[in-house]
Amino acid sequence: MGNRLIDIVMDRNEDFLYEDERAMKLTPYVMSERCLQVEIHGIFKDKEENDYDTLTYILEGGFKGFHNMEPSELIDEYAGIENTFYQLHEDGELPLSLYDEDPLTSLEQDENGEVAKASTKIVPDARDHHLINKDFGRMINKKK
Repeated sequence: MGNRLIDIVMDRNEDFLYEDERAMKLTPYVMSERCLQVEIHGIFKDKEENDYDTLTYILEGGFKGFHNMEPSELIDEYAGIENTFYQLHEDGELPLSLYDEDPLTSLEQDENGEVAKASTKIVPDARDHHLINKDFGRMINKKK
């Protein structure tokens, strides 16, 4: 398990909260975005099985949102999805592009400073800071 780095009032976009098992220092914002990636992937996978329980729970108002969690809650949530996040990333199965400030983004850049995976078709999503893969079928219709 990683280590909590700070226990004071912080800027969720700038200040590091946590160092994960791969020694990546993460802000609460990056941790929240990674949790969202895993949750969205799970919802898409559940859809394949006609299981809408998670989505129903979220829409009924039972989920406060990763960006609204206290640091200790977010650390617990992130620790629970960390391995899944990295596996999805390595397998190319993340439903959204990485947040620009995610440390993995800089690791993916080539010598020209361009993201190596920039060849996929992408469109902006509602949050404007992400890019969502236009080919939803690769997740929804994918058979394991």
